[in-house]
Amino acid sequence: MVKLENIRNRSGLLLVVIGFAMLAFILTDLMSSSNGAVSNDLVLGEVGDEEIDYQFFEQRVQQSFDAQKSSNPQVNIDQVRNSVWNQVVRETILNNQFNSLGLLVSSSELFDMVQGNNPYPTVKQSFTNPETGEFDRKRLLQFLKEDINNDETGQAMQQWLNFEEAIRKERQNNKYNALVGKGLSVSDWEGRQIKKNQDEIRNVSYVQIPLQTIPDSLVSISDSDIKSYIKANSTKYQQISSRTIEYVVFNVNPSEDDKQYAQNWISDIKSEFAKVDDDELFIRKNSDIFNPFVFVSSEDISENTSSLMSSAVGTIVGPFKHNQNTLRLAKLTDKELRPDSVEARHILLSTSNAEILIDSLKNVIENGQSFTSLAERFSEDKGSAKNGGNLGWFTEGMMVKEFNDACFSTKKGELVIVNTQFGTHLIEILDNSKLSTKYKIAYLDRQITYSNSTYQNIFANAGKFAAENTNYEQFDASTSNENLSKRVADELLETTVSIPGLENPRELVRWAYKSEVGNVSDVFEFGNKIVVAVLTSIKKEGLQDIDDVRLEVENLVRDQKKSEKLLEEFSNYSTLDEISTNYGYNIKTVEGINFSSSQVPTLGDQPAFVGASFAIEEGQTTRAFLSNKDVYIVKVDKVIAGPENPDFSVSKNSLINNLKGRASYQVYQSLVDLFDVKDNRIKFY
Repeated sequence: MVKLENIRNRSGLLLVVIGFAMLAFILTDLMSSSNGAVSNDLVLGEVGDEEIDYQFFEQRVQQSFDAQKSSNPQVNIDQVRNSVWNQVVRETILNNQFNSLGLLVSSSELFDMVQGNNPYPTVKQSFTNPETGEFDRKRLLQFLKEDINNDETGQAMQQWLNFEEAIRKERQNNKYNALVGKGLSVSDWEGRQIKKNQDEIRNVSYVQIPLQTIPDSLVSISDSDIKSYIKANSTKYQQISSRTIEYVVFNVNPSEDDKQYAQNWISDIKSEFAKVDDDELFIRKNSDIFNPFVFVSSEDISENTSSLMSSAVGTIVGPFKHNQNTLRLAKLTDKELRPDSVEARHILLSTSNAEILIDSLKNVIENGQSFTSLAERFSEDKGSAKNGGNLGWFTEGMMVKEFNDACFSTKKGELVIVNTQFGTHLIEILDNSKLSTKYKIAYLDRQITYSNSTYQNIFANAGKFAAENTNYEQFDASTSNENLSKRVADELLETTVSIPGLENPRELVRWAYKSEVGNVSDVFEFGNKIVVAVLTSIKKEGLQDIDDVRLEVENLVRDQKKSEKLLEEFSNYSTLDEISTNYGYNIKTVEGINFSSSQVPTLGDQPAFVGASFAIEEGQTTRAFLSNKDVYIVKVDKVIAGPENPDFSVSKNSLINNLKGRASYQVYQSLVDLFDVKDNRIKFY
């Protein structure tokens, strides 16, 4: 029987690269959609006429979560769900478009992408001979004809099929984008106009009349004015459904009994710690926190453990308080003369046959090949690869343990192979600093945590608070009387997944959307925080309430009324000199205005000013207009045309490239609107 590992070693296929990571990175629009009718109870969402099945979706979420968790243990499941939702929506929409257009990737195209004259880059990389640096077609064919079929688990075949599907869909997506791009055009007139706007410069004179000229006291504003403004600008003042809650947190902290228990435990284990030979194993079994075993210099030893520097190996100090919630024992396990820092370079590979390839690279380097050129060609650490693999100087403890130990235990000029969580490394020590005494200290930590009894006591207090306060007035009064800190979470959406300071608060959000204003919640548990909340506000979808935007809109309406007065007053004047003479406003000048920029020297961003300056001919004066917070009247003093040059191709090409650059995103956003996506995830999460 041929093992999968042997197949991978023979083929050199980068299965990790063409697994989930590649599917996620190369192709976010890998199509897959559920077939057949879905029970209404399991409809997670709708994209056009297609329903998204909850079970299908959750399976995708779990696959993505598992793939990401291997490289990021702290990955958040809610973030993964959001990401997968966006992927599924995109897949469904684009799949519909591909099918409608008959947009396919033929089997001959796929064959050419894998085995043609110019294979897909990942295929080239996977089957490159490390000694020659050239693509090895024979190894590819050997894998496809024989090795892939010798894996009885079927994993090699399945991963290859996943890879082929990924590059097929990428080609399909590229075709779609190219099709859209080919439909875009720019006329010669547009090209000439853009070039004219880029080349032409205007110098103008103007009078600036600040709105503050009219005192606020002379402008009256009614609720009717505010409502009319909101209605006229309704798109700006739309709000989505949201909730606001106030809540109190009962923190579960260790009691005095809990602290004493931790003190007794660590004191009792000290004698056992002193007797063991395998300190690392003992620490892994008994310490609440595992601290890496590395050599440190005297400068890195804390005051609590400084006595160990003059002690014999095996000496223990403590227990002492390491931080607010941690008690610690420290044991000196070794002393050694070691360099303070080293300079090293490396080549990193993480493929299934990395050890074989690294060993081959070590042999060719020992036979005279350049480490630098091989690192640039093969190392997966792209940051150092561009420098020939050089990592520069680093001190002990900066690298992962296996890499660190190899570097600080190897002599200058030696090559060493070591495996870490990142893959297999070939390391060469280029230089090291002077030797000094280093100390390896084993730390055994006991965290001071709350007991079940403590938790139940706090929970009971929170339950009593919730039971005795059944409306907002009682809730508010009790928080003051009991000196509790009241917090606010406002504008919570139905899809909100985070509230600062609370761990996974979805149940609290769901409660807020099932309650009425003034309702007080039962007890919620979020880690070591127990929460009781009251719903204080419900905002429905539609126009914002006048009281929520009153201050903002009052200022806008006031400015609008002032501008109307000023525009009416100055609309009858035809020259700047008349305004200057009658009102005393200075005539100012500005040069070098260009239609391609909204920036005006000394005035800043002034799109209306620029537009007005280019709306009239030389010698003409504009009517009064509002720009930002001032009213202006502008006269064009001089129009400086651009150089006579009939070639507008650069401007035209720039415009069409800009259109094509935006096309893919804008087309997809338009499709999302057309497909009327319905998101029902709140029913399930």
